[in-house]
Amino acid sequence: MLADLIKDLSRIHTRDIRMSTFPHDNSQVIVTGELIDTRYIKIFDITGKILEPGTIHHIRLFCRIAPDPLRIVEAFADMPTIPMEACRTTLDRVPLLTGLEIKPGFTRKVTEIMGGTKGCTHLATLTKAMAQEIVHGWLTEKRRDPAPLPDHLEDIKEKDFLVDSCRMWKKDGPKIKALALAIQQARPNSRKNGTPDSIQN
Repeated sequence: MLADLIKDLSRIHTRDIRMSTFPHDNSQVIVTGELIDTRYIKIFDITGKILEPGTIHHIRLFCRIAPDPLRIVEAFADMPTIPMEACRTTLDRVPLLTGLEIKPGFTRKVTEIMGGTKGCTHLATLTKAMAQEIVHGWLTEKRRDPAPLPDHLEDIKEKDFLVDSCRMWKKDGPKIKALALAIQQARPNSRKNGTPDSIQN
């Protein structure tokens, strides 16, 4: 197995991405992301210059998130460590994330805003990776207290970024079936012939 092949080897490079969510006012949360690239060996760059081991990239992004619809309402980033001072000029793309909704197409929108020559590929990678933390972090904060079941599956506000997001959440998958059964059992009189609702395309 591949895991056995590397067990006695030393790393040459790592990329660590860490994300966290914090509570804020008015059903909002603040989501942070941090990307750190570390090189563990000496290398020669494309010009032949020797580059010593150490941190290559250290990039941080902070987003304030509001619901209904789930979206970025404020964004700030900094770059404590970068290979070139000019890298920091790409931070001018970060305010353009304001208003961006967390829904299908988020990755494409981020690419349009800061992808390619418009910005920094590492900052764009971090921003895209934060989408799931935004969803999970906000849902975690929202679910501090119990909430009533919806009358129908179509009433689930989070369905746009949950349904078909993975195999467990596909339309006929176990999560939807469990939720449909819970709704049916909670409100049996609202179901016809005992058939659970289904989410329509």
